[in-house]
Amino acid sequence: MSRKDKLQTLMAQMSGGLLEREHQVRLMMLAALSGEHVLLVGPPGTAKSELAKRLKNVFVEANYFERLVTRFSVPEELFGPLSIRALEEDRYNRLTSGYLPETSVAFIDEIFKANSAILNSLLTLLNERQFDNGNRRVDVPLISVVAASNELPEGEELSALYDRFILRSYVSPVSTESFDELLCGALEGFDPELNVRLKVEDLNEVQRLAEKVELTAATREACKEFRNYLVAQDIYVSDRRWRKLVKLMKVSAFTSGFNETSIYDTWILPHCLWEQPEQFEGLEELYKRLVTVNGKMPPSRLLQVLKAWEGKLKEEQQNHKRNAQGRLLYVDRDGEETIEEVSKYQKKDEYGELLYWDDRYSEETTYKGSYSNKNKPIMEEFKNKPVSLRRSFSKAHVEGRVLEIQGIRNSIEEFYSQVNKGLSDVTGYFEKHLWLDKSMLSEVTDALHTSQKEVDKLLKRVTSLESGFKNLPQESELDLALELEEDSEAIEGELCD
Repeated sequence: MSRKDKLQTLMAQMSGGLLEREHQVRLMMLAALSGEHVLLVGPPGTAKSELAKRLKNVFVEANYFERLVTRFSVPEELFGPLSIRALEEDRYNRLTSGYLPETSVAFIDEIFKANSAILNSLLTLLNERQFDNGNRRVDVPLISVVAASNELPEGEELSALYDRFILRSYVSPVSTESFDELLCGALEGFDPELNVRLKVEDLNEVQRLAEKVELTAATREACKEFRNYLVAQDIYVSDRRWRKLVKLMKVSAFTSGFNETSIYDTWILPHCLWEQPEQFEGLEELYKRLVTVNGKMPPSRLLQVLKAWEGKLKEEQQNHKRNAQGRLLYVDRDGEETIEEVSKYQKKDEYGELLYWDDRYSEETTYKGSYSNKNKPIMEEFKNKPVSLRRSFSKAHVEGRVLEIQGIRNSIEEFYSQVNKGLSDVTGYFEKHLWLDKSMLSEVTDALHTSQKEVDKLLKRVTSLESGFKNLPQESELDLALELEEDSEAIEGELCD
């Protein structure tokens, strides 16, 4: 049986009889494979200790340790009593057999009630997998600690301990939908066959080989999006935690049979980055947005470049002269440039005399009248002609523009092929991936179909852009057009004469 088959079997059996705990089983298994620890937050009686006991049964010959911590707990309860014989010999040693320093899987309830006498040793044991016993620092065989708490820590002295638990999950009571099953069902045992269980050597191999998994650009970009979101939400995440998150994503990819991460491996980030349970929902929404709409849309820079070239084409197609302030220029009847589209002039009669309106006789007249009885000038409108730029472009200029647009087309077509490949591969990818939520597959495929439609629109814009630059007037063509226009005007003038 392959490692992946073992993990699938173990997680399925581990969830047996536990209602709505598949989520926690998945997190605990990934934590153990990565050598990390899990914090379960929630009310009592929600199967937190049962989950830890089942994690112990995943491994061959694993030792299990469980303890409830109170404000009055002493180090002896977790790390073992002092050796009387050693004290008689002026040595300060603990008898650690059966206690936390010699266990494989541990469950520590109400961990944030630990006092300072326990805290320092606990931090070293969790992070470095070492324990200071007297004047010697010894390695411990710890695989993973599952901690539980009804409440989150308060105070700076517990923040370091809180940070050691990379994966966090809020464990709610069973929902209304599963309540009947809770009442009628019986809790199944979890005792997998030996050939299915994992060995410590398996964990070491997973962690060693997962280091070789490539962290792709898509995964790094997604991490940056999460980091920006955290800054905006004023959520602090230490550099140490980010390094451990990289390890989790690599293990997620490796155990699924991939040699590089994908954006989908960031599924683990929402479970690791919240400080308060209510923050999880926003992080989960960000993940869904990244792997669906945002993650499947053309890069924003490509859209910006396309828009900029559309503006450039519009500018070069402009054949109407403007002044220094950007106002359109026209030529009036007298041949003077103006910004007015229409000019007004006083009307003249057939002999060139200015015309006025005589109210006394309700008729046009050339008589201006006396000062006391001045006739009104008769005005008429003249539509001014636009001042033509008569722009032309060299053949090299046009060809250069077209070449630039073809480069944009190539980038869009490359992205299009990526979308198409993603659409053809995504179903198999989700089926092959060990950790992904299969219910998200439909959302991802819908997003890919939407992306196809958006890329089709971009290709139409590029085609229009390419055609527009190709049709810009070139110097030789414009010269010919001017000659034809001048010839036409000359012929019309001769006909009029």
